[in-house]
Amino acid sequence: MWLILNLTMKKIYVVSLWCFFMAILTLSTASAQTKEEQSVPDFELKLHDGTTVNLKDLKGKVVLLDFWYRGCVHCVKAIPDLIALQEEFKGDLVIIGINPYDMQEDVAGYLTYKKMNYPSTFKNSDNIQKILGVKIELYPTTILYDTQGNMVDMDSGFTKGKINALRRAIKKALK
Repeated sequence: MWLILNLTMKKIYVVSLWCFFMAILTLSTASAQTKEEQSVPDFELKLHDGTTVNLKDLKGKVVLLDFWYRGCVHCVKAIPDLIALQEEFKGDLVIIGINPYDMQEDVAGYLTYKKMNYPSTFKNSDNIQKILGVKIELYPTTILYDTQGNMVDMDSGFTKGKINALRRAIKKALK
């Protein structure tokens, strides 16, 4: 009996040790990201109005990427606050909606309907949400880059508190 119990304990110990080392390896790989991997990607976006913008060309401005789509209740609730942020930081902040799910004409019509003062992408071959690791389960997600193109904030979900925190992060990124 003691031998069986002793072997079972050894197996549990080995499995626990393996899990511990895998967790450490995962954390060290994630924290080993370079500044370049956390900076604004050199990526051209097709916008709802037919124009394109390369994110690298926005250096010198604070850039806010807002991952959204029309069927996301919290995404839609965030729009008025994002409109207010764009107005408040006019000239210093560039907000770009990232919408990989809705068609171009739907996005264009929705932006007009909601009187959005910032552009958005639409469903096309762009894969920026995959490049940045944003999953639909986490929408809305905002990613904020400072004037040097460094990621300074990434947050998911929507509450008034998060918008206030985003406002503070924008002010800090402008300094």
